[in-house]
Amino acid sequence: MTVIDYYVNLLEIQYNNLEKARATVALNIDTLIDDDIVTQVQNAFNLDTAVGKQLDVLGSYIGVNRFYTAIGELVGDYFGMTSYSTLGADTTVGLTNYANYALAVGGFATYSDLQASRNLDDDDYRDILKLRIIQNNSNHSRKSIDEGLYLFFAEGLIASSKQNMSMVYFANGSNFRIALIAFAKGVLPRPMGVKLDGLIQRDKKIFGFTTYTKSLVSSGITGFTNYTDGFSKQGETLTYDKVINF
Repeated sequence: MTVIDYYVNLLEIQYNNLEKARATVALNIDTLIDDDIVTQVQNAFNLDTAVGKQLDVLGSYIGVNRFYTAIGELVGDYFGMTSYSTLGADTTVGLTNYANYALAVGGFATYSDLQASRNLDDDDYRDILKLRIIQNNSNHSRKSIDEGLYLFFAEGLIASSKQNMSMVYFANGSNFRIALIAFAKGVLPRPMGVKLDGLIQRDKKIFGFTTYTKSLVSSGITGFTNYTDGFSKQGETLTYDKVINF
């Protein structure tokens, strides 16, 4: 029996022996199989492959859109104090030099520039959707949140408890901007009743008190070296400029 025969034979008894009814079902199933429409629709709304309008549709079901208010983000070049050596190295434009005389242009940043509404591109929006999925499907325990974060972001985004009904997030460079936008949109997962205190940018493990065999705080903490690691153990010191307080 073919797939087409299987579906044709599912016709209710009053239609099962009607030639045109059987032919209509057979034609529809044949079209679906030949064009692989079912698989195409499934792939179009796969979170990892969907783009554009398909992601917007997923967002309407998941419960978060792609719009956000820029948090300290400035698009374009702005006038600021700079030097010959750093001119053009970032988004600050200062006094010109001989090489780009009359070519260096820039405006003045205003409060409205900092509060401008922007759209997330597909890749960033996909990450925001994943964070909302963790919120929607977790039971708000640390265990379920940690498992969801690891599933989508591995060690790029880590929640850490402060043991006082509050918590902070550690984010590496590639995930820090997304975590900042996620906080503004209210999609950073946290246990019920727990306050989110801050976001810490982490590109290496941060130095802290630990033992030879076990970190006492989180996987984002490193401490004194051991015989195995020798002088190869790396880390960075946590400073105020790496912390954003909410």
